[in-house]
Amino acid sequence: MFNDKLIELPDYGRLIVVSDIHGNLEDYNRYVNLWDENDSDFHIVFLGDLIHAVGDDDKSIEILDDAIEKSECPNFHTLLGNHEWAHIVNSEIYKNGEDLIRKFENLVSYRKGFIEPSLTNYIKFFKTMPYFVKTANGLFLSHSGPSFKVKSIEAFNKIFESDYSGPILYDFLWNRYNNFTHYTKSDVDNFLEVIDAKYMVIGHNVVESYKLYGNQMILASSFYTKVKTYLDIDLSKELNSMKDLQKQLKFLI
Repeated sequence: MFNDKLIELPDYGRLIVVSDIHGNLEDYNRYVNLWDENDSDFHIVFLGDLIHAVGDDDKSIEILDDAIEKSECPNFHTLLGNHEWAHIVNSEIYKNGEDLIRKFENLVSYRKGFIEPSLTNYIKFFKTMPYFVKTANGLFLSHSGPSFKVKSIEAFNKIFESDYSGPILYDFLWNRYNNFTHYTKSDVDNFLEVIDAKYMVIGHNVVESYKLYGNQMILASSFYTKVKTYLDIDLSKELNSMKDLQKQLKFLI
């Protein structure tokens, strides 16, 4: 059955993986320029949180307008992050004391002249965003997670049957690696076994460059990191260890 919330990539081609951009247009453009939209076997995945810069230099609107245009390309993928999710469910979200929902609405009004219909159209775009990407060579990509609540493939598939208020989807958007009430390394391994994958790649967490947490890699491609890191993966190559995955890391210079 077709599932537009889970993108499955084949055992050929190339994949660039980028984590949280948070309104940084310069970094967004530099990553997009690494990708070739005319090569249908060359995929780029943003792991959610395109929007919501901290401070005044917030280019979320420019990024969204470009991402909406590029979303017509079947090899351009923007996953749902907790910041996009907050607009869908109308949930408060703050960072450094800033009300980011209100700030985004004001930004839409300022950039577009009127808040509507642009705000509604952006939220419609957020609702088209997939949750996950799975590759034939064993990677599972999401904004965050996993959820320790997923004990079976049936439990995992229930994510796709519920709306945006489901508790398991919430975990895949908000969980953090350094909070043992969220998940442990064993939870990562158990989840990977359930969905028949080897390694998990997420963003969401604040780390410098990247961090390995058991069989999970946490990427920092733009936000709150001095060394901006992304993955450039040959999808035809088998991954047999986290060292194999580490070899696919590259740095935005």
